[in-house]
Amino acid sequence: MNKTIQMLVEAINMIPRQFYTSVGDENSSGLIYDRLVSQLTVRYRKITGSYCKTEVYLPSSEIIQKFASTPEKKILVRKLNAGISSNTGLKPTLLMEQNINLSSSQKTMIILNTDCKLRRGIFYWEFFILHFLAEQNRNSIGAYIIINQEITSIKKKIDAYYKLGLYNSLSADNIFFLIKKNYASDITILNYKGEIIVSSIK
Repeated sequence: MNKTIQMLVEAINMIPRQFYTSVGDENSSGLIYDRLVSQLTVRYRKITGSYCKTEVYLPSSEIIQKFASTPEKKILVRKLNAGISSNTGLKPTLLMEQNINLSSSQKTMIILNTDCKLRRGIFYWEFFILHFLAEQNRNSIGAYIIINQEITSIKKKIDAYYKLGLYNSLSADNIFFLIKKNYASDITILNYKGEIIVSSIK
């Protein structure tokens, strides 16, 4: 297993049960998300010593507009934007930066989703952001952590993403899914194609 993903699994497994309380309740999903992000950040930093910052990537963000520099990419961003319908459901991307030496650093790019109903438009946008960031940071790791969803549902969404011809980074091998249904569930790790790499890990 990739060492960065292994440390991320360790950090997730350190989060106590009470921070998962009410996961699956639409009325409290925002609160649960904030609590889990806070816990994940603290525990991953404790393991790796990484510096953390957050960034929200919107279709209107300057960096995305620069990406959409060709007609094909403009159409791609418009298509993804149409699937979002509004930007209110978009989550920040956690950028955990770990210094390797004085001249370089490695980022762990994390998107956490706790939605009890993960809409395809939101999924496509978040998956696209990881592809985009993986391309921008070739030596880094992208992790899409999804709580409160079945593995079969996520695999279908991954398959649909590629069937729609959406963006596929040349560094997609560095993108992983970590699926955990609830606190009591094991973590299943998928690669960027939706293939199971590790099943039932604690």
